[in-house]
Amino acid sequence: MIELKGIEKIYIRGAEHVRALNGIDLSIGQGEFVSITGHSGSGKTTLLHILGCLDKPTKGAMSLSGITINGMPESGLVKIRRQKIGFVFQQFYLIPGLSVLENVALPLLFGRTKKATDEIKSLLKLVGLQDKIDRKPSELSGGEMQRVAIARALINNPEVILADEPTGNLDTENSENIFLLLKSLNSRGITIIMVTHNTDLAGRADRIIRLKDGKIQ
Repeated sequence: MIELKGIEKIYIRGAEHVRALNGIDLSIGQGEFVSITGHSGSGKTTLLHILGCLDKPTKGAMSLSGITINGMPESGLVKIRRQKIGFVFQQFYLIPGLSVLENVALPLLFGRTKKATDEIKSLLKLVGLQDKIDRKPSELSGGEMQRVAIARALINNPEVILADEPTGNLDTENSENIFLLLKSLNSRGITIIMVTHNTDLAGRADRIIRLKDGKIQ
């Protein structure tokens, strides 16, 4: 489903050139659950951003679902992100003044897409929040807020979910619950790519990709 060949990413900071990724070759199949681990500064988030078409590599080739990403204009990347990828972050990024249902529906506004309220409620039932649809984020626990974020990531029926430290702000019990939710989504055929420092959760993925100094170990 995803193919990376010779991916490099160099950030220029004044006179300094920082090589975040250094020759990444990686294939991820449809329906895999992959964890990405490594120390801070190893290139994990940079790799996730390139996989999610949020950033462009300095060098190398990438394809997603048979679509060549190299040289694609930003308008094309926006379409790819909107139609094929769901994002879950360590920070929940919920809008405080909106209800749970409204937060989940938010991406539909940007995509000028309409979905029936019943469809959105079905997503909230899937993540176990069917009784919280009218609550505001301030009325939810951390685990519940992350479930809202996951439901929001699912709203456009993505082929892949990219999760950047999705349990980083959660306690052990909620971390386990979020991981099990991601596993259940994976069992439905959604590809999951998860960056995590949690070695226990990483080890329960189908495959671990370990990064060090911008390279796969």
